[in-house]
Amino acid sequence: AARYWSFPKSTSIEERKLKAREMCLSTRYLGARKMDGAWNCLIKDLDGNFHLRSRKESVNGGFTDKAEWIPQITAELDYLPNGTVLIGEIYLPNDEGSRKITSILNCLKDKSLSRQKEKPLHFYAFDIIAYGGKAINNKPFEQRIAILNQLEESTYVQIAEYKEGTELWELYHSVLEQGGEGIVITRKDYTYEFGKRTAWKTLKMKKELQDTIDAFIDGAYKPATQQYNGKAIDTWNYWYNQKTQEKIEGQYYQEYVSGKPIIPVTKAWFNDWASAISFSVYKENGEAVHIGYISGITDEVKRDIVFAPEKLIYKVAELTAMEIEKIDGHYSLRHGRILQFRDDKLPKDCFFEQIVNSKN
Repeated sequence: AARYWSFPKSTSIEERKLKAREMCLSTRYLGARKMDGAWNCLIKDLDGNFHLRSRKESVNGGFTDKAEWIPQITAELDYLPNGTVLIGEIYLPNDEGSRKITSILNCLKDKSLSRQKEKPLHFYAFDIIAYGGKAINNKPFEQRIAILNQLEESTYVQIAEYKEGTELWELYHSVLEQGGEGIVITRKDYTYEFGKRTAWKTLKMKKELQDTIDAFIDGAYKPATQQYNGKAIDTWNYWYNQKTQEKIEGQYYQEYVSGKPIIPVTKAWFNDWASAISFSVYKENGEAVHIGYISGITDEVKRDIVFAPEKLIYKVAELTAMEIEKIDGHYSLRHGRILQFRDDKLPKDCFFEQIVNSKN
């Protein structure tokens, strides 16, 4: 397997941030989400047989073939022409982690298949080094991805979606905001180098590159939006009768599709909670400066900021953001989120200089 390159340990965090941003925005790189699973090479040989190989050889030498452990994946990829090799990650949706995957793949086949009845493994394809009996590892990465993009996504197979430039930089922050591991960027002209880790050809961008800010909750909040636009509408429990103006809780999807005057509403709006909370920092003269609102908060925080604000006001949190914007004299955090609450810090420790000196 080719190896991802990372910054040397001697490189400062600030240098890493600046260089990573420069690389993303240069348009010389393509990047996609890094799935937190187990690296695997999925092969459909010239006779049409599938093989699944991990990055490392077994203790007895050679590579253990685990294709029969993932029949749901090979069945969906049976349309591939013989002589095709995909590089990707075996993963569990919404339950990522390499140890979880290896624990399933390292079982005896029958036990592995039994464990997958409720949570079947998926495959995330992010590179292709052979297609239709022809090796394409020596082709530039950009050309290989063009071939990869021709493949079909299905229930158990996901194809990496690559971005570049500004979209790539935003993807990085979006993945972190959603709790993902990060992204991998690769030079467009990179040819697949077996077993090598060449500097600047690839780069793993993980949480270590985030800007962080210490700020305190100042008590302000945004009310929740009413309309629910999620995908779980058929099992949703929060509704509003537009005719009687009553909130109703329960399974009312069938009534909704039959034309009754009810609409699905967000859980926060249903309970009169907040959707986002406000953070501030202090200037040297003691003036509090609002720096932005953070959404993506827990139900407990959404509730307490409205009904028990004394639990939260002046509580300090470590925040991260894609960038700090200043529009018409007001600050805002783009793609901001809470990393952790800091019980070891006081509001007076939240300096305005963090905003002024932030490199974005």
